[in-house]
Amino acid sequence: MLRLLFCLIFISACSMGTIQKGGEDRYYYDSHSEYTKEDLTELAPKVVMTSQRDPRVGKLDELFGPGQKPLKRVGIVIFETMIQPTLGGLANSDKVFMSDAGKQLLTEKYLSIWEQSLPLIAPELDFVSTAKIKKTKALHEYGQRVPNYINSRRTALMPDDIYYLEKGKKTSNALVFNPRGMRDLSFLLVPATELMGGPKWSEHNKSFLNDLVKELKLDAAIIIMSKTSWTAAHIEKNSGAIIPEEIEFKIQASTLLPLSLYHERLEKLGNKEKTEVTLCYRSYEAQIKVPALISVDPADQNFATIEKEILAPLLKTYADLTQMTLIRVTEDLKKTW
Repeated sequence: MLRLLFCLIFISACSMGTIQKGGEDRYYYDSHSEYTKEDLTELAPKVVMTSQRDPRVGKLDELFGPGQKPLKRVGIVIFETMIQPTLGGLANSDKVFMSDAGKQLLTEKYLSIWEQSLPLIAPELDFVSTAKIKKTKALHEYGQRVPNYINSRRTALMPDDIYYLEKGKKTSNALVFNPRGMRDLSFLLVPATELMGGPKWSEHNKSFLNDLVKELKLDAAIIIMSKTSWTAAHIEKNSGAIIPEEIEFKIQASTLLPLSLYHERLEKLGNKEKTEVTLCYRSYEAQIKVPALISVDPADQNFATIEKEILAPLLKTYADLTQMTLIRVTEDLKKTW
């Protein structure tokens, strides 16, 4: 418990001196509307907040300024999700829940959305696929093997993966999910992205990141946390507020440089200090809520209803939010070219 508390205090302290841009303007988003790339580009600064913070040694403007190597070759090296978590593994009044297999399948669907969106949003980038990353020697030397909850070769969600469940019934109590074939790099109950990401320097998994980036010859590594939950209509117990039925999304992403590339940039500035930490170029946070129909008559509590009322707006909105985040990531990467 003390170690967990120390980690949270450390994260909070490291966020001081942060410069944040975007993510504060009012905007309108409709999960049933089709948005073009131009529409999402206009929405992105209103929805996605970008954060940066100078490290202890060097200034970001100099470390990524003229004469430094541009950030063009990138890859997603950590991808984590938290999907409809339940306290103690028991269903509450939110009615619709997912099995461990369902959460892992949705995690992999989320990752595929990122990989399909990258060439559309940023064709100029040299993107290294996670399929290639999974085969690296470095990946398998660190962390733990990710549990495989899916007992067959499939990618589609089935009725056993997402379903209506009465309050108090047993459901998944696992918190953080990774795609099959990746590695679990979390620390106790703290996701790896919480310790490594954000506008701060970090020592967590620094050797893993350094070895992996060297093996793949990446210019930078991207780590991503996606949080998704939905709420049935109810009255908040303490405040008495009426809570509408909705799906809430939150994406957190960071662009990181391992210690070896950090050293190279410092040397170009004439600084010989060998600070043994990971450098964060930029971090991003996007959050959005969309209406959903969760409370239905018992006769309509089936997979077809879930597909139409929850999964369809969920996947559509997540894809749009992913592309808006990527637009912001790409804009910042291009500043180094």
